Amino acid sequence: MILISSGFRMLPAALLELGNDEVYYREYALHLQWNYFDHPPVLALLIRLSTFNLHLQNEFFIRLGAIVCAGLSTWVIYQTGCRIRNAYTGWIAALLFTASFYTSVIAGIFILPDSPEVLCWLLSIYGMVRILEAGNSKTPRSLYFIFVGITIGLCVMSKIHGIFLWLGFGGYILFHRRDLLKNPFLWLSVLITLILISPIYFWNLENHFITYQYHQARIVAWAKPDPDHFLQQALGSVFYCNPVNFILYVLMLYALIRRRMGALPRFYPLFLWLSFPLISILLWVSLFNETLPHWSGPAYLSLMLMAALYVDYKWSLKTWPPWVKPAVVLYLITVVLGVAFIRFLPFPMGSKDQKTLGKGDISLDMSGWKDFAVKFDSLYQEDLLKGRMGASPTIISDYWFPASHLDFYIASPNHLNLLAIGPLNDIHHFAWLNKRRPRLTKGSDAYFIYPSNYYGPPKASLKKDFTLVEDSVTIPAYKFKKRVRNFIIYRMHDYTGFPDEYLIPEIK
Repeated sequence: MILISSGFRMLPAALLELGNDEVYYREYALHLQWNYFDHPPVLALLIRLSTFNLHLQNEFFIRLGAIVCAGLSTWVIYQTGCRIRNAYTGWIAALLFTASFYTSVIAGIFILPDSPEVLCWLLSIYGMVRILEAGNSKTPRSLYFIFVGITIGLCVMSKIHGIFLWLGFGGYILFHRRDLLKNPFLWLSVLITLILISPIYFWNLENHFITYQYHQARIVAWAKPDPDHFLQQALGSVFYCNPVNFILYVLMLYALIRRRMGALPRFYPLFLWLSFPLISILLWVSLFNETLPHWSGPAYLSLMLMAALYVDYKWSLKTWPPWVKPAVVLYLITVVLGVAFIRFLPFPMGSKDQKTLGKGDISLDMSGWKDFAVKFDSLYQEDLLKGRMGASPTIISDYWFPASHLDFYIASPNHLNLLAIGPLNDIHHFAWLNKRRPRLTKGSDAYFIYPSNYYGPPKASLKKDFTLVEDSVTIPAYKFKKRVRNFIIYRMHDYTGFPDEYLIPEIK
């Protein structure tokens, strides 16, 4: 199953261009840090490993780490299912994992912080299960406490949501297993986690706790409720789980409440503690803020295991029990149609206005950049030949995700420098990258580029720093001869500003 599912994930990983987040996280890997503007560092290390220290930088190898993590996660959830009941439970859990859009696509194909987070989250659950069954284990409980401390630490270093593992495990211990509070290895485990995640704290200490400021600003409690955001979080979570999987979770919880699941393992309360705190908090936050459904994704992993227990109890020894087969089929159909939608959709989905053409069409985030790179290269070479631009012009953007695409598909292949210039909340990690890159010097030229689906011509404050800003040039992008987006290019001549005025915005 692992080989088949991994092979299936490789196809979209190779066929699709990098999305906004993915190409931005590739920027992380260019210069390793102990933390980044918006996330911890494990993802950057993973990209370094999968690209063989950035020597193989293409879509497939950048995403390879996600595919490997998903394959390992499938094995871990299978092993966990085996521990809590039997091999059949493990097999069902692995099938549900494979059928989940969150675990198998979002974290299993696309290179995101969720990719290593899911693996570490599952390893932590496995370690907790081994702690609770220590009486039947040949391995001392102390080693599994140490193991859990390490895996939770790595989970937090992948994505800050990993801290909910200690919240869940701690809640379970306080209400169900207070005897474990007397075990010194529990506290050693907590200490190991704190040591492992300490680089996040020290980096933020040096950078005015900017990561926490950024995430805190996205969460405003007790604001005016917005039902649309709540529905987006709730319904999005249902889809990301796979609707069939989600129905199975509901049936399992109903059976649990009505005590219709037979003899349950003694650690089933742990699985509830590892699920509902994160799900509940994010649903509450979504009442007042825009959230993203995949934020709660890891919380459904323990429900996945409980659903596998339910299936085993309800339909034991059936190779393809009801609910599981349709879940897998729906997953396969959706992924195939999704790739076709992104690559081959023959008509534009977004705005028809030429100024903002394509705005709202999410398929454009992972298509069209390679074609634009070829056309830009022709324009750039012609500009050099005719002397319209100085040697090695800088490419300028003013927002983090067009900047990331431009850096990967345009600047890097042409050996050009890219700078993102703007407020910190607009350029994110590029504020730190700017410090490592060549400055704009007096008299130098630059291209300012943006796609129409993210309309944003150069601001007046930027234009004033150049003696001449030519009228824009438009390079259209097509799908099946239908114009779906425009790329807008400004030639900017003779920089007159100060070399460092744009370098890094003020951080407070």
